[in-house]
Amino acid sequence: MAETQTKDMHQGANKSPLRWLLPLIVVVIVGIIAAVVLTNNNTPGDETPPPEPTPLLAQVVENIRQVDTFRLLIEQTGVAYPFGVSLDEGQSVVYATMRRGEGQYQAPNIMYASVNLKVGALPVLAVELFAEGLDQWFKLANQWINYPIADGFNPGDLIAENTGFSQAINQLKAVEYIGTQTLYDGTESWLVRGSAQGQVINDLLFNLLSIEQEVMVDVYIDQATTLPALLVVTLPDTASDSEDDTAWRIEIYDYNTELDFTPPNRSADAGE
Repeated sequence: MAETQTKDMHQGANKSPLRWLLPLIVVVIVGIIAAVVLTNNNTPGDETPPPEPTPLLAQVVENIRQVDTFRLLIEQTGVAYPFGVSLDEGQSVVYATMRRGEGQYQAPNIMYASVNLKVGALPVLAVELFAEGLDQWFKLANQWINYPIADGFNPGDLIAENTGFSQAINQLKAVEYIGTQTLYDGTESWLVRGSAQGQVINDLLFNLLSIEQEVMVDVYIDQATTLPALLVVTLPDTASDSEDDTAWRIEIYDYNTELDFTPPNRSADAGE
């Protein structure tokens, strides 16, 4: 009896290693083969290299200068930035902040905008602006007034060479490609970052501001169109204990689509 048990144990011992070792070897071999296949299918040469930022920005500027229309959504975040503005045809200047504004541009030099201005403790004022070239109008209490509320602003400067978007995009310093970003609306974009003089944001915000210090500019470029989808302009070292640095988020969208603003009846309104 003992001899039979000993014989069975020896037979089990001889069979046991093969029963688990062979499947393990097969699994390892399959894993190695799969890894080799995946490596060969994902070689660095098959990946799309990141775009060079400087030529990319130059192409963006060229493209935006060819468009006929676009819309803007401007939001100011972080510490509020006050600026001087006259709402009584130059009789006085008040300091206001603008947290939000929407604009529509039509080539070559027409701009309509609706902005929310906050003056001191007063309720928010909804102000409409219209400009064709240097001819400016603003609307308060349902009346258009022919007065340059943004003195010196010409909508054509938004896409003119070396001003507006061209300056904000093509003249950045210390340019670096950050990577790809998916915007909130699903737009796939390239993100390029650089620094620029404060005149960049002055031009983009209808010449209402007078910033001289250097700003940081993040340019989000629509990969499908190579047009700017979003600019974020940040004023460094302006944060408070409770708010982030002053920044302007400028969304550009609806390129070459029909606009829907109603300009002032300049002959009739001027006679009121």
